[in-house]
This record gives sequence, C-alpha cells and structure tokens, in this order.
Amino acid sequence: MIIKLVLPYRTILDQPVDKISAPGTEGHFQVLPRHIDVVWSLQPGIMTLTSDNLETYYAIQRGTLVKEGDTVYVSTLQAVKGESLEKLHQTLSENYQQQDEREKKANDVLVKLETDTIRRFMEIES
Repeated sequence: MIIKLVLPYRTILDQPVDKISAPGTEGHFQVLPRHIDVVWSLQPGIMTLTSDNLETYYAIQRGTLVKEGDTVYVSTLQAVKGESLEKLHQTLSENYQQQDEREKKANDVLVKLETDTIRRFMEIES
C-alpha cells in the first residue's frame, strides 16, 4: 500500500509501506494492505511505518487517517521524522512544551485585553 503524509502546505511522504501503526483517539491501531476502507481520527503521538522489516517513525499532531483502496492518506498539522524512537520522543516532548508555553503567553495577553476592555467600559459608564 502507499502512504501519503500531507501537511497543510505540502506532502512530505509518498511511498510504499507494508504496515502502519498510528495513535488513534481511541488507542493505537494498525493498518495493513488488506484492511477495509476506513477513516480514523489521530491524536498526537508516534506513527510507525514498516517497509521491508525496517521501521520509520514520525511524531504527528492531531489529524486524520483515511484508507482508500491501496492508498492511505494521513493529514496532520505537523509531522517530524525521527532517526530513532528515543530521539523522536524527546523531540515530540520539546515541541509540545514549546507549544504549551506559547499558548500560556497567548492566554495571558487575552486576559489582559479583556481586563482592559472591561475597565474602559466601566470608565465610559461613569
């Protein structure tokens, strides 16, 4: 079967594979060439691609996996290829920690904006 790994701005992978293991929203699952056509929701985690008994790892963000015939489409916001499982886990943790920090900063800015807006409305009403 062929896997096509697609990000919002480009396709980063288009190659044959024997097996795909992916992190679904209800647990990890595997896709083999003879599986029926199906759609799965993906959660952040490690996707393993097996081809000729060699494994390749990708850290993925949320997304969707669609198996249609001999082609498996994986659409995700972010995917990072790893040399080994250990390095990929480390990269994934670092990426999500950075994302959490950015989200916290964004929330702080929103709280400040909301507070300033309420304060100004109160000044107008006075």
